[in-house]
Amino acid sequence: MLTRRFAPIVRRGFSTTIRRNGGHGKPTAQDMLPFDPFQNRYKLLIKMSIYIGTAFSLPFFAVYFQLRKKYGEETQ
Repeated sequence: MLTRRFAPIVRRGFSTTIRRNGGHGKPTAQDMLPFDPFQNRYKLLIKMSIYIGTAFSLPFFAVYFQLRKKYGEETQ
């Protein structure tokens, strides 16, 4: 009984989502980003390098400061 009652609603919901997509194919990664990555490639390269480089270098700085704390100022 419930399936008969909600079946038209479910079908109507799916048909409207198909119509709204427009049929232009799957969206690309560029369409899903909140900014245009190809507007200025070099600016994006510098920002991503700083972001990834900072995350990569954090463990090395942590080890350096821990060794410096343990052995004093001898590690320069």
